[in-house]
Amino acid sequence: MRKAILAGSAVLVAAALMFAGGDPWKSKPYQQWDDKDVKKILEDSPWAKVVQVDVTWKADTGYSTGGPNGPAVAPGQSAPPMGGGKSMGGGAQAAPPSAPVGGAGVSANSPAEASFLVRWVSSRTVQRAVARKSEMAGQLKPEDAEKQLAQSPDVYDIVVGGPDMTPFQSADEDTLKTSAYLIEKKTKQRISPTKVEVSRSTDGKKVLAVAFVFPKKSGNGEPTIADDEKGVDFYCAINGAKIHTGFDVSKMQDTQGRDL
Repeated sequence: MRKAILAGSAVLVAAALMFAGGDPWKSKPYQQWDDKDVKKILEDSPWAKVVQVDVTWKADTGYSTGGPNGPAVAPGQSAPPMGGGKSMGGGAQAAPPSAPVGGAGVSANSPAEASFLVRWVSSRTVQRAVARKSEMAGQLKPEDAEKQLAQSPDVYDIVVGGPDMTPFQSADEDTLKTSAYLIEKKTKQRISPTKVEVSRSTDGKKVLAVAFVFPKKSGNGEPTIADDEKGVDFYCAINGAKIHTGFDVSKMQDTQGRDL
């Protein structure tokens, strides 16, 4: 992949001139992405979905409520990271940017809502965005980023994070594994996670994000998500939180093709 990135750089630069203002994952190489490009990929792209959920659990988490224009986070802490500082299921190990999830505006006459960011972090595009973010922050050298990005994950990695992760707080790995699944829209085939990784605050007391790791191939060696599949839904139901969002596979494309 490293050679492919270098060899395609000239072509991508030309494409950037032709499609200026387009989607950064298609219009220019990741080495040229700026903060705005990275933000778009990690917050508002086919690989990142914000889900609003009615709060049915006791809202006594120590988090500020935030507002529609800013994240709600625990006092004295930054917003929860998405993608994990460690490799989440084989992904890039660059320190990830903070999640942009903010608490929904809550009025006296409306039910409280919690925001969750569901991100498909095993994709090349998200891996590159995380690496580029670390590069710009001076936390990762370009040559080290290329080495990490050359290691393609052999799983599908989906991370859920948000300012109020109370529903995930007391759940063990077995419970988390049975709480989530992917389902293909065309075949209705359900894919269960084989592994779950939990990211916690530095003191270990708060869950910040949960990574659900799904197999790319079934037991007979067939792809779990068919080549002609156009959409995949993600479901997670845990302790009163029902998180559901859909990913349009037909739009999860970069210059190399389908990107999951």
